Amino acid sequence: MKPHLPKLKGYSHTWQTTLMVMLMVLVSVALSLWFFWRSLYLPELQNHATYLANQLLMIDKADKDFKNNPELKNWIIDASHINVITDPQQIPSFQEKTLVDYFTQRMATQMESVMQRPVSVNFKFKPIPILYIQDSAHPDVWLQEPVKFYAKYSPTSIYFFLLGIPLATLLTILFLVRQLNRPLKRLQKVAIDYITLGHANNLATNEGSTEIRQVNLAFNRLFHNLTQTQKERNIMLAGISHDLRTPLTRMRLTAEMLPDEFLREGLVYDIEDMDAILEQFISFMKDGSDEAVRLTNLRPIINEIVVQFAPTPFIIDIQDDLPSVPLRPLSIKRLIVNLVNNACRYGQPPIHIEISIDNALQPTEQVVTDENLTPEITSRQKYLTIKVSDEGQGVAEDQLERIMQPFERGETARTTQGSGLGLAIVSRITHLHNGSVIARNQPNGGGLVVVVNIPIIE
Repeated sequence: MKPHLPKLKGYSHTWQTTLMVMLMVLVSVALSLWFFWRSLYLPELQNHATYLANQLLMIDKADKDFKNNPELKNWIIDASHINVITDPQQIPSFQEKTLVDYFTQRMATQMESVMQRPVSVNFKFKPIPILYIQDSAHPDVWLQEPVKFYAKYSPTSIYFFLLGIPLATLLTILFLVRQLNRPLKRLQKVAIDYITLGHANNLATNEGSTEIRQVNLAFNRLFHNLTQTQKERNIMLAGISHDLRTPLTRMRLTAEMLPDEFLREGLVYDIEDMDAILEQFISFMKDGSDEAVRLTNLRPIINEIVVQFAPTPFIIDIQDDLPSVPLRPLSIKRLIVNLVNNACRYGQPPIHIEISIDNALQPTEQVVTDENLTPEITSRQKYLTIKVSDEGQGVAEDQLERIMQPFERGETARTTQGSGLGLAIVSRITHLHNGSVIARNQPNGGGLVVVVNIPIIE
């Protein structure tokens, strides 16, 4: 069975910031282009088109009025700085691009509004920028105007403005955001180390910005206080264990000496229940984070548990090639013992124990879940799967999630003694190993199945 883990939602802080700033940069570039076009380029284009239209009208009038005076007509044409071309061989082929065609169409529209007749305008950028204008009144004549001013504009500079500036902005943003997120990554790693290992290295307080130093100092104090609290809790638990178990031992010795067998068995049973409840309280408080992780062979642990719960019948299914797995062995044994004990108390034998290695495809980042503060290792991950089930009546569907909480018990468990901590201990140890635990009923009205999935660190 593949472990059920929550899906990642949203984007990282890096990409959120980058996309937001890039959107603002692109909007700024677009607004700048629109502003300059509307307030500078378009009026200049219209003025130049009006000037050319007036020049064409003047040349046309000179051609009509001074036919008998070619010298004066040529002088007027030369003064207009426009070349008149009558040889079709001198007219190049025009394959204007969309952007250039937009400008020439705007010029043609403006000239037509002045001249009151169709005008064709074309533009050739190389070898030098030249406008070619054809008046519909003289279809065999083309007018040529060198546009030397536009020769100063380089396509490279235009491409740099349109593409280079946003690209440079993107790279700068990525660099700055990565620099800002680096302390957060270190903080996340330290928090995960503390959760998974029970200890973590202090964060640097002598480098970085003032805000980061203050955050690191606050977290160092927090980790120190948590560590100190954990030490005091362990000392308190040791005292509770000693102070409560000593009178329980005396009570059991006294009960063993009672002559009434019925009364003796009842007292011994109650004392054993009290001792078991006390053991569960201590097990719940001791999360096992101080236990070292080492390669663990689960077969001997299962054999010990089977002997411990004899004569309860078991059906064991362990993967044939199951390797040794990096775990906290005492904590894992306590986890399986609590699962088996829960199945024996509230279910029906035989007890089924299945252990295998499963694969699951995970996301591509390491995150910390909000609910349990446990990291999800992302990639194709191997999982150790421990499944314990019984053949009892199961648990009501609306109680499956609730029974994993401390001091919560199912309806079928209320008629028996217990603290309601068994499955809570299982959940706590599972989260200590960065795993997940699921409780469900077997199909067709079978008993309860508890599945534990623990990622294998390779």
